[in-house]
Amino acid sequence: MKVNVSKIKNFPGKVMDVKFKEPLPYLSIDRDEMKLLSPLDFSGKIENLGGRLLLTGNINVTVELLCSRCAENISLEVNAPFSEIFTNLKTVAEEEQEEEISFFSGEEIDITSHVARAILLELPMKVLCHENCKGLCSECGVNLNQAKCQCTEEVIDPRFLVLKKLVNLSSTEGGVSSGSAEKKNI
Repeated sequence: MKVNVSKIKNFPGKVMDVKFKEPLPYLSIDRDEMKLLSPLDFSGKIENLGGRLLLTGNINVTVELLCSRCAENISLEVNAPFSEIFTNLKTVAEEEQEEEISFFSGEEIDITSHVARAILLELPMKVLCHENCKGLCSECGVNLNQAKCQCTEEVIDPRFLVLKKLVNLSSTEGGVSSGSAEKKNI
């Protein structure tokens, strides 16, 4: 996704509307790809701040994600605000280095990675197909929203088997009598 800035980059104070609809099947975020179920719709404006270009707007798109509990595909509508500062200057004043400024060269700004980041920031930390999702059985992997698990064997963590033996030993020997502490050989 590229924004042509040739009509604005040399004119401080000028503002230009930016609107586009990109029919992208996927959007890459770092090493992962996010499937887009609708065209990516961007609506905003770009303003020349004198040496810097401020692109602000709103992103609307429907994405396909996996439920964090049951791993089913779900669609989620994302409405993300967008605001980035770009400059074609190779040197930035020291006081501006703390701000997050992106660089560009030529007549176009590639905003693909910035849009992907804005969408990612709007996604919930834990994506669920519905609030009461039961998830997957940890033993057999069946989706507990669709079927009842047939697992009956209780699996005990081997680290706790020693504790279970102690509890069983204590209950068979009668445990500690009231008022006196008896020493048990284990």
